[in-house]
Amino acid sequence: MHYVYFLWSEKLKKIYIGENKNVLNRLDYHNKGLQRFTKRGIPWKLIGVVEFKDRKEALKEEKRLKKCKNRDYYKKYLLEKGGKLSG
Repeated sequence: MHYVYFLWSEKLKKIYIGENKNVLNRLDYHNKGLQRFTKRGIPWKLIGVVEFKDRKEALKEEKRLKKCKNRDYYKKYLLEKGGKLSG
């Protein structure tokens, strides 16, 4: 299984969307400052996860979602897809 995950940075007031098969390890990676793009938003909080059967599907959806750039749409998307949503 692969996942599209949604992170929130209170510091930046931004959502970051990524894809990975081990979301908790990836969250730790972001919060250690090892990802250039997310380094300045530490700490990141996991707000949502949506499961996909394979990486190809997850990457396709991640790309589509990143083009959207609409926080309200992301919230609605997570609620409809049954993804975890907190905050």
